[in-house]
Amino acid sequence: MGISRPKKKPILAILVKRTVFFFFTMCIFTVFLYGIGTIQGFMDTTQYIMLRLAIIMGFSLAVGSIYGILLDLWFIFRRRNYRFFWGIGGYIGMGAFGAVIAALATFIVVISGGNGI
Repeated sequence: MGISRPKKKPILAILVKRTVFFFFTMCIFTVFLYGIGTIQGFMDTTQYIMLRLAIIMGFSLAVGSIYGILLDLWFIFRRRNYRFFWGIGGYIGMGAFGAVIAALATFIVVISGGNGI
């Protein structure tokens, strides 16, 4: 009896997961910098740049999460590999987070006067 090895994950699933995780960390980092800048009194243009980056990162996170959900569903139905169900839940949570961040940042930009830069 040999050593049992776990099944290898497809390279596309690994790339999508890492990309979505990158957008998630960058979204959190951008929101953190915006919060620090609000407290410490950063210049208005810097705050607008942080908000624009939050919109871009949040939207990219939401789109990447949708792609991850579709990819996991394809792996489940095509390969009959049911271990991807947990990934769908994670992608739904991160996609919702990205959509909320993008919506809030857009709301703040619109309320504060539009383009501002």
